[in-house]
Amino acid sequence: MVQEASRATVCTECGRHLPAAARFCGYDGTKLNPNIGTTDLPGGSQLPKYCPACKKTYPVQATFCPIDAARLATVTMSATMPGESKHWEEVAVRPDLSLSVNLVGKTIDYKYQVESVLGEGGMAVVYKCFHKQMERIVVIKVMQGWLLSSKNSFERFEREYKITAKLNHPNIVSIYDVGFLNGNEPYIVMEYIKGEALADRIARQGDLPLVTVANIAIQICRGLQEAHSMNIIHRDLKPDNILLQEKSDRPDWVKIVDFGISHLAAGDAKRLTKTGRMVGTPEYISPEQLRDNPIDARTDLYSFGIILYEMLAGTVPFTAETAEAVLMKHLLSDVPSLTEYRDDIADDSPFGLIVHKLLQKNPDDRYDTATEVRLDIEQALNKTLLKRGAENE
Repeated sequence: MVQEASRATVCTECGRHLPAAARFCGYDGTKLNPNIGTTDLPGGSQLPKYCPACKKTYPVQATFCPIDAARLATVTMSATMPGESKHWEEVAVRPDLSLSVNLVGKTIDYKYQVESVLGEGGMAVVYKCFHKQMERIVVIKVMQGWLLSSKNSFERFEREYKITAKLNHPNIVSIYDVGFLNGNEPYIVMEYIKGEALADRIARQGDLPLVTVANIAIQICRGLQEAHSMNIIHRDLKPDNILLQEKSDRPDWVKIVDFGISHLAAGDAKRLTKTGRMVGTPEYISPEQLRDNPIDARTDLYSFGIILYEMLAGTVPFTAETAEAVLMKHLLSDVPSLTEYRDDIADDSPFGLIVHKLLQKNPDDRYDTATEVRLDIEQALNKTLLKRGAENE
């Protein structure tokens, strides 16, 4: 296991204990070491990043805000900070002082050789690793170091691997192992998916062929039905969390990932998010989530409807200059017709009707289960193929 000696440092603003290497508090943006400034930085300097949502500042190495998961923006010397922040000051951060230890080239738990970084999010850093004994590639997701003192973040990370481990389905990513770096930094070992995210496919190709859309959508429905049958609601379904695996026997094998903010629809599951705080991604969030109403499987089906629309149109139905404006459209605006983007799907066509039903504002007006959606998509695809065949005769 990777060993790294560390001492706790305390944020003077919120009192939280943070890793010794931390120079900014990941919770409120407070600069932890007043001796770090613009005058003692060798080799040039970089300004810290800030969160456009909460206006707090973070080190240049950070990508997402740990408070609201917003993507961080870079401050330039010629730009002024949007909004007011009592923690903001023009200080630079040494590039070698990262809140997260770079594990590339190291060995975790004597068997996982870390090869490269695959990505970084608000909760974790994802590494591509080689399992020495089993001689296969795996993925290791390590919790961000500055979140270790947050009980909720720790429990959310723990919940992700416990919930995902229960889901044994070919269209859901598999969990192999869990462990702790230095005795307190949790990590998850998952299967390595060779391919790309659905978000990248759409960004590269735009609207997708109807057969491809149906193939991907049917598999998403199968994975969702497995989760929903165990009363697990994903809550953050989006193209970034749909991986398209390259398999030798068939293209675009779907793997649903990231159950970090999933919700148990039944039982006495502990609530890890505060009432009134939005959980999810603005472009894919359901109206009931915005109203903080009880959620169930139909919440995921609304998000799936947005994904289906995006695959067909090449863009999400609701766009605006601000996240707040997008959220209001989810609550109040009608879904734009798919005929604005392609002429082979009319509003009253099988696929047009499926999208319309999935994106109803009232959950009672949507499909009840992912299986019902899948059956309608399969039937719609068959009708479309038969119609095309008849036209070509």
